[in-house]
Amino acid sequence: MISYKKMPQGVLQINIIQIFSTVGYAVLMGLLNFYLTDHGGFTKTQANTLTASFFALNFLLHFLGGALGGKFFSFRGLFLVSVCLQVVSMFMIAEHNQTMIVYGMALFITGAGLNVSCLNMMLTQLFKTEDHNRRIAFSINYSCMNIGFVGSFILAGVIQSYGAYTIAFYTAAGCLALTVVLHLLNFKNVEDKDTFFHNQFSKSNARFLVAPGIILVCFLFSIFLIRHAEFGSNLVICVFILVFIYLAFIALKQEPEYRERIIAFMLLSSACMIFAFVQGMQSSALENFVEFNTNKSLFGITMEPATVNTFESLGVIIFGFMLAILSKRRLKNGTTLPPGSLITRGIGLYIIAFMMIPIGILLANKNTGTVNVIFPILLLLIVAAGEIHVNATSYALVGDLIKPIHQGIFTGYMFVNVAIGIVIAGPVSNYAIGNKLKAEDITALGTNQMYSNIFVCLTVIAAILTIIFFLISKRINKVFDNIKE
Repeated sequence: MISYKKMPQGVLQINIIQIFSTVGYAVLMGLLNFYLTDHGGFTKTQANTLTASFFALNFLLHFLGGALGGKFFSFRGLFLVSVCLQVVSMFMIAEHNQTMIVYGMALFITGAGLNVSCLNMMLTQLFKTEDHNRRIAFSINYSCMNIGFVGSFILAGVIQSYGAYTIAFYTAAGCLALTVVLHLLNFKNVEDKDTFFHNQFSKSNARFLVAPGIILVCFLFSIFLIRHAEFGSNLVICVFILVFIYLAFIALKQEPEYRERIIAFMLLSSACMIFAFVQGMQSSALENFVEFNTNKSLFGITMEPATVNTFESLGVIIFGFMLAILSKRRLKNGTTLPPGSLITRGIGLYIIAFMMIPIGILLANKNTGTVNVIFPILLLLIVAAGEIHVNATSYALVGDLIKPIHQGIFTGYMFVNVAIGIVIAGPVSNYAIGNKLKAEDITALGTNQMYSNIFVCLTVIAAILTIIFFLISKRINKVFDNIKE
């Protein structure tokens, strides 16, 4: 078992905070697409585009959270403010008014977007650079995040069957309020260490103007991009290119050993794009697939789209704790599984996962085209196994490879990779439903072939990426060996 006695003070508290802090995001992930069409007055293609843009912008602001946290905010202070913003946003989204929904989404993005990098950095800074327990802590923390997802998806699935969305949003607000209380109780354990804010900016009165100003600009920026979702996707791509160039410039100025570590981080963190694409599909294309292309029944139990999402989170919880336990055993034996190999294995699992939809369609009912709901469930379970290898490992890489002075911005860069993956999911989701504007125009027979084409292509892409990562993993693993030496 995992012993918190051997972990730094504050790790257990962060794990518990992680459970409750994800509820708002999970509820929106499970319900937003259908809520926008049922109560927001949006067409199905508008809802798909807006949902993909919403989640992509969320991860784009993760970059700002990483870049600005530790500089103009303390990580713990920014996390506190961001969760408070999410509480307010859930009440706004609960109003069945298109304008309030849009403003609520913008406020939620501002809060949720800024806080994840902060939570990761608070956890990272509890460990010394050479402490391999960090990877175990991140595996557990990733599983705790998905405990929150499971509860939220079950709640969302039940509520979706009754159409009572408001109850879900109020419940999420309550869980986020509890997060604020738990974070305040843990506040003393997660003080910034060796950051610009801690060493210099915290002593300046300018922080009282700069911090609120940045949050206000982020909110207005989010409103604009939600109202003009077509610009959001292009912005994410532009930001990715600019940040990549900037970090490459930073790498070139470093000594050879540290430069190699930066390059290794940038290569490995790019694997997050694949997970992000699946997550983007999960909140749009896969939910639509479950709704319109499956029998929505598992052993006689009705499966709403939000309920099906539960299986991915359950898988992450199970595989996350399994990976943490196996990592602990390896540490006892004086060995570790290199991150490059872990991520390669994770991408390889996506190959099997993506094959589930084409296989399900091949075995679909010939008259109606409906697919057994077990196939998207199997996809999500296998994706979960790959996700825990890719994401939990990637989250811990910052502490392994990057110096404290650069950790915030590199954590943010990892989330820009995630934003790129989600952006791609939007148009792919619209292609899958034939760009139909109305839900009643979508049929299984009319869209099965497009879903099959998409997932066959994804299978091929995952196979190619697995081969590439396998070929470079030995070289990357040597970088970690050099750190130990």
